[in-house]
Amino acid sequence: MFVQRGRWVYNTRNPVARVLMFATVVGLVGFYLYVSDNGQWSESELRDAVHEAARELEAQPQKVYFGYDSMIRDAVEATDEGPVADLDISPTDGGTGSGVVGSPTEDSFEISAAHLSETFCMRLSPPEPPRTLGEIRTVSLTVRVSQGVC
Repeated sequence: MFVQRGRWVYNTRNPVARVLMFATVVGLVGFYLYVSDNGQWSESELRDAVHEAARELEAQPQKVYFGYDSMIRDAVEATDEGPVADLDISPTDGGTGSGVVGSPTEDSFEISAAHLSETFCMRLSPPEPPRTLGEIRTVSLTVRVSQGVC
């Protein structure tokens, strides 16, 4: 399979070495395609992931451990659509809800991905309950998703 010509190289006359060369090239091309496909979000992947995450958040009561932004990230990650590391989930209005002073009716979050110009607005109602040490709240959410900034 190998011959020494100053260094060890494939013996191109050996049929096993030819198969190994071909398999190496096919493997490298396949790996490149896999990494490039899973390395960035596409617009349709982000749209599908956000809408599917919204359906999952509404489907059953949710326990609020670390906040709504963490719940949204977990729901999008569960869709297996794209790389969650490139996902940006940021609360609008400083995280205080809809901006109505004194009694916000919903919390809104902008969801975007690196290398994409498309942004989605996810509005969750009721607003996130206040965090208290040692207490985990359960909420039944109503989720609305719209394309664009909040």
